[in-house]
Amino acid sequence: MLLKQANLASSNPTLLAIVTSPWFIGAIACYVFDLILFTQSLQHLPVSTVVPVVSGMRIAATAILAYVFFGEHLTLNHLFASSAIIAGIIIMSRA
Repeated sequence: MLLKQANLASSNPTLLAIVTSPWFIGAIACYVFDLILFTQSLQHLPVSTVVPVVSGMRIAATAILAYVFFGEHLTLNHLFASSAIIAGIIIMSRA
């Protein structure tokens, strides 16, 4: 989402302008942080738990944050699917 903001914030979206944008640098920092947390999770939990949980959280968070920050539509289907993902994460974490 920060990458989208980097494109939107630039009046001249050349590659150099986007790469040097604070939004782009913030996106890279978030990816690095995400990778570190994912790696740490894999050290303590089984892959069969970590991968679905992290993937589900990313999908649900993306839909919600896109609604909050970009005003994208959040339909009943989006809400239902995000709720199902979160419910699945809760069920998997208790197994």
